[in-house]
Order: sequence, then C-alpha cells, then structure tokens
Amino acid sequence: MKTLILSIALLLSISVTAQTIQKDKQKHFVAGVVSGYVGSKLTKNKFLGALIGSLIVGVGKEVYDEIKYKGYDNKDILATALGGVTIGITIKIFDK
Repeated sequence: MKTLILSIALLLSISVTAQTIQKDKQKHFVAGVVSGYVGSKLTKNKFLGALIGSLIVGVGKEVYDEIKYKGYDNKDILATALGGVTIGITIKIFDK
C-alpha cells in the first residue's frame, strides 16, 4: 500500500511538470505504471515483472492500433515501458 501511495504521488508530480508532453504519451505512461504494478505482483523479480507487464500492454495496444487504425508508434511503446520502469524502480526502492 505504501508503494502504491508513493507511486501515485510520483505520477502527480510528473503530470504537473509534463505539460508539454502529448496527452497520448501521458496516457501510455500511466498505463505502463498500472500494468507494471500488476506485473510486479505476479513475479518474484519485481522490476522485471513491471517491465515485462508494461511491455506486453504497450506492444499489444500498438498491434491493435496497427490493425484497426493503420498507425503503429514506437514512442507509445517507449512511454508505456517507461511507466513500467518507473514503477519497477519505485517498488524496488521501497520493497523490504
């Protein structure tokens, strides 16, 4: 619970300073944090679980976008993975 609260605080501080980042990339980042958190809970290696969880969601969303809208964006995958890395590091720091 402590990790979740700290992660939310981190997200809020990032969103305040990230006014120039596209809204789409911000949404991908948040999706990466959420999917990374879920992935970290499913594995013993919290950081690796967070990274893999966010990558699965990011790549899956871009494959969907390519099929439905003919638009694949590697920067969206990067933003999602960055969210996973952020939560992975946060969990690693505060995990006992």
